[in-house]
Amino acid sequence: MPYVFTYSFVPVHKINKTAELYLKEMKDARSATRPLAKEIIPNAAKATMEGLETISVHDVKEGKLEEFLKTQQKLMVAYHVIEGFKYKIEVRFKVTEALEMVGMKMPE
Repeated sequence: MPYVFTYSFVPVHKINKTAELYLKEMKDARSATRPLAKEIIPNAAKATMEGLETISVHDVKEGKLEEFLKTQQKLMVAYHVIEGFKYKIEVRFKVTEALEMVGMKMPE
């Protein structure tokens, strides 16, 4: 199944408030997503001049993409209270899936 990339951005002046919310929500978030996907990259962070950027990557289990996307979106809604918080969620296919879409497969 595909990977789901979740990118987020928090302005400098809201990092502490966001970190507090993250620590509060983290346990429930992980237990909600664990049955649906394997966490490949758990919120890797990068400081910028404007704030903090994070990325997480999940390998979604077979037949669980729709449920995972709904769950991930719900988790992001909790951060709407943070002024300036931005995020996007992207689905990316594994190369084997992409090749199958054009009638090809990986060599053995």
